[in-house]
Amino acid sequence: MDASPPLPALGNDAVHVWRIPVVADPALASTFGRILTPDEQTRGKRYTRDEDRLRYQLGRAAMRCLLARYLQVSPQQVGMGTNQAGKPQLDAATMAAHGLIHFNLSHSGSWVVAAFARSFAVGIDVEALSAESASAKVIEYVLSDRELLELRALPQAKQVAAFFKGWTSKEAFVKGIGVGLSAGLRSIEVSIDPDQPARLLSAAAEHRPELWQLQTLACAEGYAATLALAVASGSAAQILEIAVDSARNVLEH
Repeated sequence: MDASPPLPALGNDAVHVWRIPVVADPALASTFGRILTPDEQTRGKRYTRDEDRLRYQLGRAAMRCLLARYLQVSPQQVGMGTNQAGKPQLDAATMAAHGLIHFNLSHSGSWVVAAFARSFAVGIDVEALSAESASAKVIEYVLSDRELLELRALPQAKQVAAFFKGWTSKEAFVKGIGVGLSAGLRSIEVSIDPDQPARLLSAAAEHRPELWQLQTLACAEGYAATLALAVASGSAAQILEIAVDSARNVLEH
């Protein structure tokens, strides 16, 4: 693509999911300097590895630019804060002036993904599939006893994909409810069979699991991605997945 894709209307029943490639591009440095706030630029400099810094900068800049396009303002006019658990959200002044948009962001490896909705909270997570990352210690930290039994019953060739389906499902949910890992991933149960639809099976009552749905997202080979959205069972949201060829398609405003 040579230009920014046209932005579809974000209706009250819609969720837009953007997938943006992470590619080192020296020309992006000046773009980040123009879009990111001084605080975001300072936070970006704390990353010692170039690839980690790039993912952070690109993720924040893309989120700010996309919010600006939905709100029909400049990126510099998008005020963002966080809730008590650190979940990014629009600040009160921006919401009062331009309305509410729920959003969430994740990045891993070569991809940034972001979700936006007007009427309901969202959470999103993407992870690169890695057998090395799926160590026994990590698996036992993430999966419940029931999920562990289900994982071990699957063919060996499916177990890494199953683990990351469970991990991204739980991460998307806790990001959506805005509590982070304090929720305790083992206390949340989800479907992990990579051949079955993503489902939230159980979670603590205070997290209102009956109000949440999970959706497996299309992603590049070697990645798992899941969207969590606060839409009660029996209701439906229109999910539009938007993939761009270059970060420039998003950062041009």
